[in-house]
Amino acid sequence: MTPHLAQLANEGLSFTHAYAQPNCAPTRAAMLSGQYPARIHNDVYVVGSLNRNGRGGISKKDATFLGPKQSEDVAAEAVTIAEAMKKNGYATAHIGKYHVGGHKSKATMPENVGFDINIGGYAQGHQPSCFATNKGGDWKFKGVGLGHFDRFGAPYSEAYVKNRGLANSLVGTPKHISDAAGDALEETVGKLNATGKPFYLQFHTYAVHGPVKARPDLKKAFQEKGSRQAEYLGFIAGVDENLKRMVDLLDDPNNDGDKSDSIAENTVVFFTSDNGGTHADNLPLKGKKGMLTEGGIRVPLIARWPGTSKPGTVSNRKVHCLDFYPSCLQLAGNKWRPDPGQHPLDGDPFAHVLRNPDTTEKRDPIFYLFPGYMDSRAQPTVVAIDDTASGRHKVYYYYEADAWELYNLSDDPGESKNLIKKQPQIAAAMSAKIRHWLSQKHRTWKPKYPIVKASGKPAGPPPLL
Repeated sequence: MTPHLAQLANEGLSFTHAYAQPNCAPTRAAMLSGQYPARIHNDVYVVGSLNRNGRGGISKKDATFLGPKQSEDVAAEAVTIAEAMKKNGYATAHIGKYHVGGHKSKATMPENVGFDINIGGYAQGHQPSCFATNKGGDWKFKGVGLGHFDRFGAPYSEAYVKNRGLANSLVGTPKHISDAAGDALEETVGKLNATGKPFYLQFHTYAVHGPVKARPDLKKAFQEKGSRQAEYLGFIAGVDENLKRMVDLLDDPNNDGDKSDSIAENTVVFFTSDNGGTHADNLPLKGKKGMLTEGGIRVPLIARWPGTSKPGTVSNRKVHCLDFYPSCLQLAGNKWRPDPGQHPLDGDPFAHVLRNPDTTEKRDPIFYLFPGYMDSRAQPTVVAIDDTASGRHKVYYYYEADAWELYNLSDDPGESKNLIKKQPQIAAAMSAKIRHWLSQKHRTWKPKYPIVKASGKPAGPPPLL
């Protein structure tokens, strides 16, 4: 189904414990800012509002708390990863879904926060349409990316299909958004490479966000195999094709057939996701997108760096989406970093792990503060994931129940055995680390807590065990 992704893993380093935020916008905000949502310039905890009660969850009437107000954009005052990479001499670009800029101000749009090229990025969180439609002789992707992809919307031609090895049955049919995004990728890599600078590129595909609509030939291929999820699997296969296009472009940036200009060995490719899966099981992990269980926050991560990383290796090191920002600076030589007094970075760089995947160095704990409600999937909760002498542990504090849970992820990745009564000392130590994390002093550190309805005051950090 994803042969090119498998090849990327065979050529690179795979991480077994990579973590995102519970859903897309806060993950993208964390990657863009390198900060937890508790920072004043990254006040993005969830998509939309922290009062998304109902739909099987705790109703607004029955909830003890109110979710605090939040932002939907990374603030214009933040120093984004794009701005930092530009300071390190890099050209920059964003393609596809962005979601954390442009809600209230053009100042937070990608082109205004460090990206030299922006194709598709603004407040939009998904693609309203997956196929171009003909309107007055012009082919457009209705509602997608401010119209940035419309110039790639012409139907599949014989030359296009032949050059990319696609099915002849596509000739004359509407272009799929994944292929249009791939076309934008080809154009952008050529432009960035032509600058003579190293470059930082965010390629954020719309697939597999709903609506799930596969290209007809890919859907048919899975239908012929008897799959009940042919649409979804075909959608994934389209992502895999774009991954191949990206890797091929690194071997031949101007796409002229001559690989003497290859930049593959000077380029690190990170493949990851912005949240856990939502269209199918995440077994053996528990839960799905939007939840703080492993199925909602643990995501794939592959890093490919030909000639440097040992092919086909695996690392058990914890990695968080916050870590990409300082890691990219590490890869760029750390010639410039944001002033920690103005824009501290919460992430832990892991670029050195790409060179030495066998390192036994441990990452600091990963924390989550979720101060509101999201239908049946999330309620006010604090989480920590840490390595102890007896394994990798995860602790939860639930505000509504005023209760703690503890799991050993090393032995129980499905989080089925609550160890809070059997190993209270581990939970107590982790509760102290949560308190320390939430109580840090910095002018940019302003964690938001659930609001107690009865008093109108913030609930504050969880109690110490």
